[in-house]
Formats: sequence, structure tokens, C-alpha cells
Amino acid sequence: MLMFAVMLLPFCIGQAFKRGRPDAIIYSSPHPFGVVSCWLAARLLRAKFVFEVRDIWPLSLIELGGLKASNPLVRVTGWIERFAYARADKVISLLPCAEPHMASKGLAAGKFMWVPNGVDSSDAQPDLAVHESGFVQHVKSLRAQGTFVVIYAGAHGEPNALEGLVRSAKLLAEREADVRIILVGKGERKEQLKAIASQDASGLVEFFEQQPKEVVMAALKLASAGYISLKSEPIFRFGVSPNKLWDYMLVGLPVIFACKAGNDPVGDYDCGVSADPDSAEDIAAAISCLLPLSADERRAMGRRGHDAVLGHYTYEKLARKVVQGLGSGRPE
Repeated sequence: MLMFAVMLLPFCIGQAFKRGRPDAIIYSSPHPFGVVSCWLAARLLRAKFVFEVRDIWPLSLIELGGLKASNPLVRVTGWIERFAYARADKVISLLPCAEPHMASKGLAAGKFMWVPNGVDSSDAQPDLAVHESGFVQHVKSLRAQGTFVVIYAGAHGEPNALEGLVRSAKLLAEREADVRIILVGKGERKEQLKAIASQDASGLVEFFEQQPKEVVMAALKLASAGYISLKSEPIFRFGVSPNKLWDYMLVGLPVIFACKAGNDPVGDYDCGVSADPDSAEDIAAAISCLLPLSADERRAMGRRGHDAVLGHYTYEKLARKVVQGLGSGRPE
């Protein structure tokens, strides 16, 4: 990481000689160690320095990694954090509720810009050939029988908190709900989730291997609802921006949003229901809330999400937001 940071300065200067002087240098933070080099390059080139925050350092090290505030790594990254907020011309983040924290670390008013993850609007129109996929045909068959199909598409890891969804199947079976819960993807928790589903013996949960994105998008268009969950973590008080959420909304699918976070896009756009990711009872209740809705009511719910995505979350709209937010001219 340190070598990467050291090499950034000559790299930025070299790119300026090859391509021309930039209007802005944007440093994105998988880690913050390149901040000083990019800031210095921006000053030398008379360009704006933009800091994009995807993970809040050093807070993530403390709350997720268990490090103490006295740890040298925490101290160093804390200094870099304050340096970046104090000197950036703009700070971009996909975390909608992060501005107060950043302000407490030196970010001036008016410098924060929220830019979430987004979607390619063309993903909503998969090639017709993918409809011949066995996975898509299976979902189509279930829907033809009148079964309410909930799909989770994504990683099956600890951060995804899928145990509550799998355990909710037993409760739904006890209510004799005509529901099928389909999990598609891979991850280290998948076999454990299969074991839980087998023990519950409800028969309502199915697992599929990872599918190409166009196949998943075609299946989502046929489903009744999409499910997304995240493990409860204090750091999520700053908000979340899961890619899969926008995919669900793009295809007009009502969403079950099981995330304890500082934001709730599903509630904001009234395009689904929210649930506690740690409670099978709450997840079952959320699914049950959607069951009695008519096809037209669910379609209207999904349409609200679809319209929100096209209005605010396509790559084109987000790129325009960034360009407008950065403004014209060079730093003073």
C-alpha cells in the first residue's frame, strides 16, 4: 500500500504530460494511503483534488476490524482522514449519511456530494436467448402455477445475513403460504444455509449456482419480489448502497429490504417493505405483507422503484451529477 501511494505522484504527473493537464484528480479510497500523493499532484497541476470515500477510515478498522484507537494504523489513517477532508475541493461518497462525521473531522460545509452506486439501464433488457435458460424457465414455471417467488441473487457470505431469510421459510410453511424462496449465487456460507433449509424441511427454499447477470436479470423480471439483506453493523449508520438493490428496482421488482442502515431507499420510494435481517419472524411478516397484494398493486410498487432508478441512479445521471458538482474552473 505504501509503495502504491509513493508511486501515485509520478504516475499522475506522467499522465498529465501524456494526456494533458486534468481539471480534477479523484482519489477513491479502498484505502487512504494515496491521499497525500494525489493532493500534491493536484496542487502541482493546478487541478481540483477530489476525495471519494467508499469506506470510512479509520472508523471501519475500529468497528469492523476490532482495532483500538491507540493502534498506530488507526492513528496514521486518522491523520490522513483529517488531512483529506480539510484539503479536498470536494468529497464524494456513496454513503448518504456520512457528512456529519466528515464535518466533525474537518470537512467544510458545501463540499460533500453523495453519489451512490448505479446501474446500466440497458441491463433491464436482457437478450431474448437467456429466456431459454433452465433457471429462467424454472422461475417462469413457478409463476405460472401462481407461486409467489422471492429471489435473492448475490453472495452467500456472513456479511449477507441470509440465515433469517432461510429460517423464515418454516414460518411461511406453517401459514400454508404458496411461496418459493430462491437463492442464487455462491459463498462460504452456502452449505450451512443449505443445511438449515434441510433441517427446517419446509421445502420452500431452493438454491442455484451463480448465473450470468443477464440470466439473473431475466429471472428477476419474472419473480414476485427481490430480497436483499446485510449483517447488522454499527458502521451502516452512515448508509448503504448495495448494487443488487438497484438491479431489483431497475426491473420493477418489489423489494424486501432487510438492512439496518442510516438510509432506507425502499421506504423512501415506497417500492417494497423493510425487515429486520436478524429476525426470521420479521422477514416472514414482510413477505406475508406482499402476498395479498394484487398483481396491479405489486406492479405499481415495482414501477415506483423502476422510475426512481431511471430518474436518479443510472450511470449517465450519476456522471452528470458529478460533473455538475465539481463545477468549472480550477481551484483558487
